[in-house]
Amino acid sequence: MQVLKNGRWLMTFAVMLFLGVGLLGCATSSQIKVLEDRIQQALDNADEALKECQSAKAAVEDSSRYSAEASASAQRAESAALKSEKAAVRAEEAAALAAGYARSTEEMAKKCEDIFERITAK
Repeated sequence: MQVLKNGRWLMTFAVMLFLGVGLLGCATSSQIKVLEDRIQQALDNADEALKECQSAKAAVEDSSRYSAEASASAQRAESAALKSEKAAVRAEEAAALAAGYARSTEEMAKKCEDIFERITAK
């Protein structure tokens, strides 16, 4: 019976020892509070980063839209430039043709004057 009584004391002592060691490994309330503060700060930083990311994404979408509009405007401007170059070439051709007609009209007028002078001189 003595052995059984000593065994109980030994078991009780072992359980108390393990509980004491287990409790030493637990965090204190101040350590838990510090940990909660750090977690809250990390969450706040994550929320702020998410907001910045969303605003950056919106800026990129706006930039893409403006880029597409600018590209379309550049294409329209290039098309207008090509049309104006073609119009300038046609205008130069028309001016050259008009100059040719003007020369031949002057030559005809000169011939008419010569004929008129010969007729009036007789």
